[in-house]
Formats: sequence, C-alpha cells, structure tokens
Amino acid sequence: MEMSTGGCACGSVRYEIEAPPVFSMHCQCRQCQRVTGAGHASMFGVPSAAVSLRGALANFELRADSGNAVTSSFCPACGSPIMKRSAGLPDMLFFHAASLDDPSCFAPSMVVWSGSAQPWDVVDAALERKAR
Repeated sequence: MEMSTGGCACGSVRYEIEAPPVFSMHCQCRQCQRVTGAGHASMFGVPSAAVSLRGALANFELRADSGNAVTSSFCPACGSPIMKRSAGLPDMLFFHAASLDDPSCFAPSMVVWSGSAQPWDVVDAALERKAR
C-alpha cells in the first residue's frame, strides 16, 4: 500500500497518503467500538506529513483507555469515520480502513486492546494480541 486514497461516503472528505502504513491493527477498545458501532475499528497508522486532506472534518475528543487524549474525525455531512489522532503519537494519523477507496489492501498485523473484546467480535486468531 504505497499510495492510498480514500474518503467519506458522500465524497465531501477526500485524502491521499504517500507512504506505506507504519502499522495496521484492529482495535477493540470501548471507544473504537462506540465510534464504529462494531466490535472493533480496523485502522492503519501513517506519518501525518505523508497525508493530503481535502474537505472539512468534524472532531470529537475523548480520553482513550490509555489515558491519552484522542481526537476522532468524521465527515460532518454523512458521519463517516475517517481518522483518529492520539496525543500519545502526535506525528501519526490513524485512518479507518473502511474509508479507503480500496479497503482490500488493508492487512492488519495485530489486535490491540483485546482485553476489551466483545465475545461476538471474532477476528483472525493468528494475529498478535495485546490486551492493552
């Protein structure tokens, strides 16, 4: 995944990423469950300097299970989750894999906050797990 493009459901927000992901994951923390309305968020992290963003985002700040401030960004028109920022990794942006134009290129390498997993949210058992 060298050059990636994506955006929201209505097309008001678009992005281009000119770097491969530093890491990719499924996050099963309660905040990600609430943001996605599912058992986990599938995300990949990239350096913020590699991102070009077009369109306005609405933001919601929350406190992550780690204690870090996290900003969840979404399209104000259609509500599609686009990305997150974490005070713990200020030079990184974490994009929701489903916001990619071609989400089939997403390849998770780990599951984080697996200690918060819902019993009905089954992800690949072969992936490395981190309880926190």
